[in-house]
Amino acid sequence: MSAAHLQSNLPGALHAGVKAAPSRTKKYGKKRNQAYMERGRFWAEIKKHKTVEKLFEQYDVSKTGYLNVEEVAKFLQDAAKGEVPTEEEVNFVMRTTHQKTSGQGKGISMSEMKVALDVWRTWEQAKPEMEMFFKKFDTNGSNKLEQDQLKSFLKDLNEGHEPTDDEVAWVMSTVDGALEGVSATGGINRTELQGVVTLWYTHLEETAGGTPTAAPAGKEASAC
Repeated sequence: MSAAHLQSNLPGALHAGVKAAPSRTKKYGKKRNQAYMERGRFWAEIKKHKTVEKLFEQYDVSKTGYLNVEEVAKFLQDAAKGEVPTEEEVNFVMRTTHQKTSGQGKGISMSEMKVALDVWRTWEQAKPEMEMFFKKFDTNGSNKLEQDQLKSFLKDLNEGHEPTDDEVAWVMSTVDGALEGVSATGGINRTELQGVVTLWYTHLEETAGGTPTAAPAGKEASAC
């Protein structure tokens, strides 16, 4: 067999004597790259949706199309590796989820499951510190921080500087029963305490920066 015949059968050779084209580099234009990325995201979302769908079917034992209080409690218990959530925690997760998603209804829908899980994970991280605060400041064992106890708590957050009564009343009225559908109890419960911490530190920062948060008229700014 001649060399010319062999050359004509080399990969990429059109015929004998014609040089094979160089190998093609995988460089695509922006639009093509974007299309590949969009396709990848699309299938990732499909996979995620199917996972959530299976998870939802597992816990929607009542087959109502939403997770009721008992089903949400079981979902949270499994997410917490067996630790049973309190009634307060279950209500907190459900109402916070609805607030974040503008959702309504008696339970958690399939589309709200991930949000509910995120709320629960965030609470799990904050819970040990909130429990520590409660042990220290819930001196009468009422399971809520009342006005004087809240004042002591804010003083502790404020590095020993006592807040004014107006500031304490403002924090109480802002956080107590803040979630839609939750009635004010005249005290701050465990799941509300995290909101107190956030509100108070924001208040301190904004007051120090000359733009105090919307506290009641007559509040003494020097208390911060």
